Amino acid sequence: MRHSEAIARAIVRGVPNSYLQATARYFGSGPTDVSDARRQHSAYIAALRGFDIDVTELVPDEEHPDCIFVEDLAVVLDDRALLTRSGHAARRGEQPAVAAALGNDLDLVEMEMPGTLDGGDVLRIGDCFVVGLSTRTNLAGAQALRDFVAPLLVHEIAIPDDHLHLKSICTSPGEGLLLAPEHALLDGTLENIAEVIRVPAAETYGCNVIVFGNKVLVAMGYPVTHSILEQHGFQLHPLEMSQIRAADGSLTCLSIFY
Repeated sequence: MRHSEAIARAIVRGVPNSYLQATARYFGSGPTDVSDARRQHSAYIAALRGFDIDVTELVPDEEHPDCIFVEDLAVVLDDRALLTRSGHAARRGEQPAVAAALGNDLDLVEMEMPGTLDGGDVLRIGDCFVVGLSTRTNLAGAQALRDFVAPLLVHEIAIPDDHLHLKSICTSPGEGLLLAPEHALLDGTLENIAEVIRVPAAETYGCNVIVFGNKVLVAMGYPVTHSILEQHGFQLHPLEMSQIRAADGSLTCLSIFY
C-alpha cells in the first residue's frame, strides 16, 4: 500500500485483553500472547512515527477483540471518510470511536444497507481503486465505494473464499506496481491496471506491505518476497507480525491513513 507525501496521519487502536478471542478463520491460528501482541503493535506504531506519521492511538475496546484492525472501518479520500458497514456484523460496534476520531479532521459519509464493505478490500492504485468482492464485501458495498470516490474509477475483483480481504493478498509496493501471489487473482484484472509482481504462494502473507517513498514496511519472514522488493530498489523495514497474523491481521489492517 503506497502513501503520498500528503498523507501525514494515522489512527490506530490498542490491543485489548480480550484479543485472545479475536477472529481467526483464514490464515491465522488464533492469538496466544496478548503481551507479545502489544509488543509487536507498539513496534508497528514506532515504525510509523519513524516515517513522520502523526499517530493517534485510540484506547482498546474490550467488547471487541478485533478492534485493533481499524482499517476495515473507513475508507478515506481527500478530506472525506466513508464509514463502512463491516461484513462481520459483530465488528460494527467498533466504529463509533473511530468515526469520532476521523470526524475531528474529515467529513464523514455513512454507508447504508444492504451494502457491506471492509476497508481491507479497498486498494487505491494511482487515480483508480480496486475493490475485492469477498466474504466481507458485497456488490452493494462496491457500489457505495464507487459512489463515494466518483469520478475515479473502481475495478472489482473476486476474492477466493479462502482469503479474507483483497489487501490480505495484494498491495502496491510502488507507483504502477502491484504485489500478488502466483496462485490467486489471475483473471487479468490486476494486469490491466498495473505491472504485477508475483511471489510464491507460500509467501502470500508477504504481499501486504506499506510504502513510504522507497522505504517499505514488510512482515518479517518472507525472504523471496523481500529479495524481489530489494531488486526493485526498495529499502525494507521488517516487523515481527506473528501475533497479528494469528488473528488474520496484516500490516495495513492496523491503521487508517489520511
